[in-house]
Amino acid sequence: MNTDSLPVSYSCSDDLLQDARDIIDSSRERAYQAVNEALVRRNWLLGRRIAEEELRGEARAAYGLEIIKRLSKALTKEYGKGFAKTNLYSFYQFYKLFPEIFHAASGKSVE
Repeated sequence: MNTDSLPVSYSCSDDLLQDARDIIDSSRERAYQAVNEALVRRNWLLGRRIAEEELRGEARAAYGLEIIKRLSKALTKEYGKGFAKTNLYSFYQFYKLFPEIFHAASGKSVE
């Protein structure tokens, strides 16, 4: 089997146990990186969507806070922890600070 295309490190030595450890550790690291990237993208996209909604509504800070409050309540009910008002506001700020972050990194749109 060609292992060059596998996203984890693999090498064959005389020590099966160490080779297994290396494969497991490399796989874990790759999984952590993939999850972290997915969460950053999710949070940025949520921030962008909140910003888009805010632009459609009234140009008042209170309106933006109400959007976040309602969204937080609904998402927390459906998905549990992780979508508190403070989190959603952080996602919104993240997008506002870095509106082109994914365009620059990949050269492609995230849409």
